Amino acid sequence: MNMQLGMNAKLEQNMSPQMLQSIAVLQMTTQELELAVKQEINENPLLEIIDDESYDTEEYQEPSYRESDDSDNAEAGMLESHSEDINWDEYFKEGFGDYERPIKDLNQPDPEEMEWRNQTKSSLNLQDKLLEQLRDWKRPQKIMDLVTYLIDSLDDKGYLQSSSQANIVGQEETEKSPEILEIEEIIEGKLELENSSYNVQEAFHVLQSLSPRGIGARNLRECLLIQAYSIPDFSPLAIKILENCFEDLKALRYSAIAKTLKVSTEDIQAAVRKLSILSPHPGYLINDTPVSYISPDLEIVEEKSGEYRAVLKRESRFSNKLKINQTYKQLMNDSHTNKETRDFIKERLNKANMFISNISHRESTLERVMNAIIKRQPDFFRLGPDHLRPMVQQEIADMLDLKNVSSVSRTVNGKFVETKFGVFELRSFFTNAVTQETGEDLSQQKILNALKALIDAENKSKPLSDDALAKELEKQGITIARRTVAKYREEKLGILSAKFRKQ
Repeated sequence: MNMQLGMNAKLEQNMSPQMLQSIAVLQMTTQELELAVKQEINENPLLEIIDDESYDTEEYQEPSYRESDDSDNAEAGMLESHSEDINWDEYFKEGFGDYERPIKDLNQPDPEEMEWRNQTKSSLNLQDKLLEQLRDWKRPQKIMDLVTYLIDSLDDKGYLQSSSQANIVGQEETEKSPEILEIEEIIEGKLELENSSYNVQEAFHVLQSLSPRGIGARNLRECLLIQAYSIPDFSPLAIKILENCFEDLKALRYSAIAKTLKVSTEDIQAAVRKLSILSPHPGYLINDTPVSYISPDLEIVEEKSGEYRAVLKRESRFSNKLKINQTYKQLMNDSHTNKETRDFIKERLNKANMFISNISHRESTLERVMNAIIKRQPDFFRLGPDHLRPMVQQEIADMLDLKNVSSVSRTVNGKFVETKFGVFELRSFFTNAVTQETGEDLSQQKILNALKALIDAENKSKPLSDDALAKELEKQGITIARRTVAKYREEKLGILSAKFRKQ
């Protein structure tokens, strides 16, 4: 062994704390930013927010703070205020306006706590509800761990999905046990459940015994069979249809089912009616997670000149609502304040200024990007979604002289704009081009809108085939192949083929 001293040159990117926070703030949605503002206010006593009742975007003037640097002259970042002696009695009473009220009876329930408990209880998702049921089961811990993994693999409908699709925390590929790998193979259809180990079979049994029945299936057929098996005296013929003629059932080929099972078509129709009590999406029966509502970040206003401009909505603008607490300016000016307190105030002031600056940068970037989109898509805002033209994010980055296109990506993801044609996610304005035989480029979204309009307007007793849809699109000047129509219909629009749309 020996020791050596050498030099090595390498390139690496170092990002300042301000740049890291700026990136994080830029990609936040309005709801996430609101939570971040509340957290920052709780952690930084120098930061305050103006009450909504007293805030007015036209009357309120932004405080004269400046972005702080690493210098010791922290007082320059404070709000201008006259210096005066501190009334410490009033200072310690601040925020405790009801300090003379009698002591609260701790045996009485706190209304705010009860409201929080009710909200928490009502917002349990599918996994939480199933884990509550799992506590009543008595099985070895190894099996319970497998059941927990299966529960984490469920989607909102109650179906199992592989870890490549499910958001399973803490299960890296190298950490998976042989039994977890068995479960993955079963979910993907590579291994039959009856050929798996005892612990895996028992884990599936426990999961599929939880309420509502049908939870833990890998497909619709299995979901319906789990429910049918659990119902006493359920129609044996209906179960046979699920077991042996499921494809014919999906296509409503009753005569084919009757021929296979050697019964009358009337009996088949009666058995199918029994299936109507089964739920194709059992997860929805207990998943009461609150619905997320879209809150637009921007709105489009029309100027007197007829031009359109994007402005940030009032509820999405936070920079003008934040200010620096003046009490700490007084503490800095007080000769009795010790060095430790002054250093604390300097540090918190820098953080407060940096946070406000990053929020201001987010707001200006949002407006700049949206206004650039308006310049690139003028027909969309004048005439509607059918006039969306192909556009990529690099075009907006070039217009705004942004060095990295990822800045545009962070800005548009999860942000929404309110227009006279409805609310749209900023990301939806970027679509790929589909080149026509004439050389003209059409946006993919325009083709999807035209395709959906044709299907919505079709005769439901004689729905249009993919070939017929391609011919109808050609009449509108949109030339695409039949296989492209099928791909867009299935993958982009999630619409069934003609034989399944027939009514």
